[in-house]
Amino acid sequence: MEGYLDAFDPKKSVTPAGIFSTRVEELEFECVPATLMDQETREDLRCSMANDAAAIKNESLLVDNDGKCKEIPGNLTERQTVLLVQDISLDFQRKITVSKHEMQSFSSTVLLENEGPLNSLLGIEKEDQLLDQLLHLKTVAFEKLNASRQDIILVASLIDRIPNLAGLARTCEVFRASALTIADKNIVKDKQFQLISVTAEKWVPIVEVPVSSMKIFLEKKKQEGFSILGLEQTANSISLDRYVFPKRTALVLGREKEGIPVDIIHILDACIEIPQLGIVRSLNVHVSGAIALWEYTRQQRSSSC
Repeated sequence: MEGYLDAFDPKKSVTPAGIFSTRVEELEFECVPATLMDQETREDLRCSMANDAAAIKNESLLVDNDGKCKEIPGNLTERQTVLLVQDISLDFQRKITVSKHEMQSFSSTVLLENEGPLNSLLGIEKEDQLLDQLLHLKTVAFEKLNASRQDIILVASLIDRIPNLAGLARTCEVFRASALTIADKNIVKDKQFQLISVTAEKWVPIVEVPVSSMKIFLEKKKQEGFSILGLEQTANSISLDRYVFPKRTALVLGREKEGIPVDIIHILDACIEIPQLGIVRSLNVHVSGAIALWEYTRQQRSSSC
């Protein structure tokens, strides 16, 4: 073993140079033959590559940009054939994935071709055009969403229980109400609210109208042409199934137990109530708001047919 130990160098043995150079000819030391690094071997590799190019030429097939095979003209010179092979080796796909935050239901992956360094500016230009297009589509989508909203505002500033407010937000989003008013907009950050609303607060306009500002808000809406209605059982209430909703409506919901205060009732254009057949005095405010909002939606859909 002396010959092996004398030839062995721990530092060289862990490098490519050591693998190819550490050799004991007389002892036939087992290592990669040095001929692999000889000039002749490199020439053999070049010849092999030339043969491969000739084989591609003989097959007369080339993959085009669309992934389809097309025929190579048979009269190409060997240099032209090698250039074609080089073009194939340089061709690759570049994928651009739009961020999830920017796109949500618009996220997609777009493939951009890049045939070489000279086209890098074209690639950047395509990326800019893509982002501009996506932003434009996003803007158009929100404009269409706002244009398709119904002209009804659900005034829920008197409600303070989070489950009811979250359920109303979800209902307003489903029926595309113009807005939902609440006394404190910070409620939408509550985990319980977000759990029940299932992201509805991101799609329906939520307006903060404190209880102390309700009269001013309702008077302003009345000046804008809205009919101010209240969902409440009063002596002059009109049954929901007999009432015809004006197109522009602001519907006021009462507190969970007390209902709508007298000072708010006095400024309402009308009060409507849901017909009841049971013994229990009233429905949950969220359920009541959902029923009234659906009846408004049903009437608007019928009138548009």
